[in-house]
Amino acid sequence: MTPRPWTSHDAVWLATCAAPAAWIFIHHVQSSLEDVDAAMANEGWDTCVEAASEAILAVVYCRLVLNGFQGSCPRTALTLHVTESDDDDSRRLRSLPWSVNIGRGQGEQAAVVARLAADELESDLPFSLPQLRSSKGFFPSIRLGRDIEQLRGRLGLPPVDWLSWDIAT
Repeated sequence: MTPRPWTSHDAVWLATCAAPAAWIFIHHVQSSLEDVDAAMANEGWDTCVEAASEAILAVVYCRLVLNGFQGSCPRTALTLHVTESDDDDSRRLRSLPWSVNIGRGQGEQAAVVARLAADELESDLPFSLPQLRSSKGFFPSIRLGRDIEQLRGRLGLPPVDWLSWDIAT
C-alpha cells in the first residue's frame, strides 16, 4: 500500500481518516511498542516478537483507515488482509519469526522491524496525538479529540464514536 501524501487531502479526509488513524496509532501501535521495550528489558524474546507483531498489525490497520476504511476491523479480516496483501507492512509482519523458542537476535530483529513500520507510519500521519500512557494523563488527547470533533461539526459530519476504532477480537 503506497501512502498518499497527506497534503493532497482535504479537511474531510483529515477528520474521517487521519484523525482515527492517529487515534489507533496511540492506542495500538504505541502501546505495543512499549510492550516490545518492556519485553526486551526483561529478555522475554518470545513476548518481544508477539508485541512486535501486534504493533505491525496495528500499523496495517492504520494504513487501511488512512485509505478510507471506517470503523472496527475484526482481527480475522485484518489477518486475512495481511496474508493476501503485498504492502510493505504486511510483508514485514509475515517476515517475523514464530515466537516459540527464539533467542535474542530474533527478538531484537522483530523489535527493529516493528519500529521501522511504526516510524514510517508516524511520518505519514499529518499530525500526532500525545502518548496516552503518561504521567500527565489523558488531558492532551481529550483536548485534541474535542478539536477534531469541532472540525467534524463544521464540516457537517456526525460525532465520532472513538471507541469504535479497534481491532476486534
